[in-house]
Amino acid sequence: MSRKVPVVAIIGRTNVGKSTLFNALAKRRIAIVENTPGVTRDRNYTLIKNYGAPFGLIDTGGLVGEEEEQVTGMSQLVRKQADTAIQEADLVVVVFDGLHGPHALDHEVVDHMRRSGKPVLWAVNKCEQPQAGVLSAEFYALGLDELYCVSAAHRVGLQTLGKAIIEKLGIAEGKPSTEAPEKRVRIAIVGRPNVGKSSLVNKILGEERIISADAPGTTRDCIDIELTREGREFTLVDTAGLRRKAKVEAGTLERFSNLRSLKALVGCDIAALVIDATAGLPSDQDKKIAELIHERGRGFMIVVNKWDLVEKDHRTVKQFEDAIYRELPFARYAPMLFVSALTGRRCPNVLREAAQVYDAARQKIKTGELNKLLERIFQINPPPVVRGHPVRLYFATQVAVAPPTIVLFLNYPENVPASYLRYIKTHLRKIYPMEGVDIKFDLRKRTDKQHRKIEDSGAETVQVSPEELAVAGTLEVDRSGVEAEELTE
Repeated sequence: MSRKVPVVAIIGRTNVGKSTLFNALAKRRIAIVENTPGVTRDRNYTLIKNYGAPFGLIDTGGLVGEEEEQVTGMSQLVRKQADTAIQEADLVVVVFDGLHGPHALDHEVVDHMRRSGKPVLWAVNKCEQPQAGVLSAEFYALGLDELYCVSAAHRVGLQTLGKAIIEKLGIAEGKPSTEAPEKRVRIAIVGRPNVGKSSLVNKILGEERIISADAPGTTRDCIDIELTREGREFTLVDTAGLRRKAKVEAGTLERFSNLRSLKALVGCDIAALVIDATAGLPSDQDKKIAELIHERGRGFMIVVNKWDLVEKDHRTVKQFEDAIYRELPFARYAPMLFVSALTGRRCPNVLREAAQVYDAARQKIKTGELNKLLERIFQINPPPVVRGHPVRLYFATQVAVAPPTIVLFLNYPENVPASYLRYIKTHLRKIYPMEGVDIKFDLRKRTDKQHRKIEDSGAETVQVSPEELAVAGTLEVDRSGVEAEELTE
């Protein structure tokens, strides 16, 4: 989170509605919300612009109250994350449960905040019921001064709380900025559970920003982390491990985590698929995730983690590359990195490679150069003849980037086999490598008007009509229109 704006942390014991309040203040669903204690573990950040002046907002796990996880030590890790948020914050909003009244652990939260010395606002959540107003008055017994009664779930009292935050921070309200936000390279770190995604993020950042543990399922929500490296702006998205739909029970927290991870994949610029080097060949689930990245046209990187645990010689890297590409033949354009999230070896290369993939995905081939190159490709190895008639290319133009999308106008577009399109891609990449991004084709039939013009003139190729250029120009790459449910089928 950039420190150009003040930062506010939401703190409290478990299950008081901190994530619900976080989402309500942001006016969008960012954090997973579930009526179960201990859902939130890592710090989640967003920028709030709804109350007259911008401020950063941090969602945290329960400061106290993770009794069911004391055996695993997870509660201490969650508390450490909350304490880090308190240290970063310019103001802390402490949340209580107004529906059930004061809890013994609320005293511990209040004492902890007083020792921190941070400015505090006290918010009583779940105050939508009439009796909640009476119960909220009981919180004054904790020695509090002013209370803000809200209902995050029902959007009650949020405007008052937002204005109080602005006043407490001492920042002046002003007109919303009309400047376009700077484009950041959004990288989703995806993969199966327990392949080291969170550990990789921590090594890239150089700090224990995300809770990481040996147990699968440690990460439950998608966490956005903004950073700058070598003059480039990035957003790293740490995601929960993706398991097969058949193995995830409907309506469970893991199911919600899966859906959030899939949506993060759809909305990213670059997807970094993390594979466990100690597992050998990619699993069926690795293949499924790779297919999703490929089909959605995201920038694609393969990160082979735990490379320090593999016995190797000078041939091992090449052997691993060949084996993985054999299992993922459609993804041979994806660069492959071998890293160790444990030692940090080569982890910084992930951002450098992502920046190169991002730039490659936005490369635009000039129409004249593209047509000359494709004409040569068709001459060297023409497409199969259809019913005695050769398939002829009349015109080509690139109509989109990220991924690069090329419209080909042909006389028999429906009869161009997929193998021939792969042949075209192979030769295009010799001149325009576009590493890390697939090249998409849209095959279109020429109009009758063009056909007559060709027959009358005897010309081998003609320019496409303005009407067809207009059609081509309206093509857009779908960035977000797929539902996460569809992706898990």
